[in-house]
Amino acid sequence: MIFIPAKSHCRKSSAIHVFAILLASLLCLLTSLPGTAQMQSATDPSISEQLEKLSVALHATQQEVERSQQQIQQMQAEIDRLRAVLALKDTHHQPSTDPVPPSAKAADESNEPSSEISEDLDVLKSASAQQQQTKVESSSRMPVRLTGLVLFNSFVNQGTVDQTDLPSSALLPSATGSNISTGASLRQTILGLEGTGPILGGAQTSARVSMDFFGGVTGAAASGPAGTVRLRTAAITAAWAHDRLEANYDTPLISPHSPESFATIAQPSLAWSGNLWTWAPQFLWTHTFGLRNTDRAFTLQLGLLDTQTLNAAANLTQRTAGAGEASGQPTYETRLAYSYGRDQHHFELGIGGMYGKQDYKGNQRVDTWATTADWLIPLSTRLRISGELYRGRGLGDLGGGAYRNVVTYSFPNSTATYLRSLDAEGGWLELHYQLSSTLHANASIGQDSASGNELRTSVPLSGAVPIFFYARNRSIVGNLIFRPWSSIIISPEYRRLQSWPIFGSANISNIYTLTFGYQF
Repeated sequence: MIFIPAKSHCRKSSAIHVFAILLASLLCLLTSLPGTAQMQSATDPSISEQLEKLSVALHATQQEVERSQQQIQQMQAEIDRLRAVLALKDTHHQPSTDPVPPSAKAADESNEPSSEISEDLDVLKSASAQQQQTKVESSSRMPVRLTGLVLFNSFVNQGTVDQTDLPSSALLPSATGSNISTGASLRQTILGLEGTGPILGGAQTSARVSMDFFGGVTGAAASGPAGTVRLRTAAITAAWAHDRLEANYDTPLISPHSPESFATIAQPSLAWSGNLWTWAPQFLWTHTFGLRNTDRAFTLQLGLLDTQTLNAAANLTQRTAGAGEASGQPTYETRLAYSYGRDQHHFELGIGGMYGKQDYKGNQRVDTWATTADWLIPLSTRLRISGELYRGRGLGDLGGGAYRNVVTYSFPNSTATYLRSLDAEGGWLELHYQLSSTLHANASIGQDSASGNELRTSVPLSGAVPIFFYARNRSIVGNLIFRPWSSIIISPEYRRLQSWPIFGSANISNIYTLTFGYQF
């Protein structure tokens, strides 16, 4: 289908219409003049024939005007229909860039638009995005777009958990206090900016930044707990046709996917349960090898990662050099992926690797490494499966290894100790099912495991927070995401947390959440 701007049609038809009116007026004037017939007979007999031809032409012109008006009405109706389809299909997609989960995109198979309509939708999306970017003023006079996700999360936690707002581990039940909690929070609300810059050296430049209110808790005697603003993700990008350079604060490139959830936005779903997610500064180069005349491609990525030591138990007000930064070199990353298709029918299979060093007190240095595999596989137009696996050592800073990088051992017959990076493995799996154009369901499971044998034979920790005494963490998640409009989100979710201490049986907590969101 080819769209012709409605305004140009109106100008053309208006001109034809005016011409037709003038021509009709001229004919009426000629026929109404006295003695016109005698003058025609006396001067030139062919004038009556010419007038007859003009009358026929006028009639044809009037028919053309009517046809043009009908075409304009049909095209306007088509534009209105496409806008309605776009309103249902349009989502706030930030790829890969921001772990905000995407909304339902696919309609029923019988309602899938044709390739022509898809192209028209792309044109309308581009025009809509251009109009939206002009609404935010920028000092650089380049397009800037304001984004946001206001989230109200209500919850019931059955069992003792590590933190009330967003639990990730189940702890030993209290013998004296309550083992159930209920509440609500808006601390996972997100604000963001996206900017498009100039073309430099043939590369399209852009930048993005997002923040939330999960950096800490503030409050007063007359108010409830409120969140502290923190940097969430950010990036500066230069993109060519097949190459991309990016300096960002985001998830490691070896772990590009996350399960869908609106209940766990401040930390992606299955964090500390098989999802290597932790955001950190990194510099990436991506090259795409496109296969000729197909939508299939190989992607090679290389990166340098600043593995910052996490404090999983408390918020830091001052930051010192982490063990990885103290080594004097970054962590090296790489990933190779094969992909084809687009949108919900996108297929992707990747493998990755990471290597780094960590320096600790006493001039002790350990090696850290990881190998990963990730996949995104559409099984049908409605069903999709995705997931990741990893195996490595010293992965606590990335969100694995039971929150720990290293373990301490004693030399035989000596009081001296030495460090060794802790073995870890894990992964997650998610099934995504599209129930309708506005409703979809997700079911996922993830597990992170540190070597129990290494933990049990190591020197016991003293004075550490409870989560450092656990060897394995598992989460089972099920949710529904309902989006009656592209901006409105309603999502109930159930999470079952199972955490195994170094010694003893698993602790269990059941988490029930109901989320209301407004996305803009």
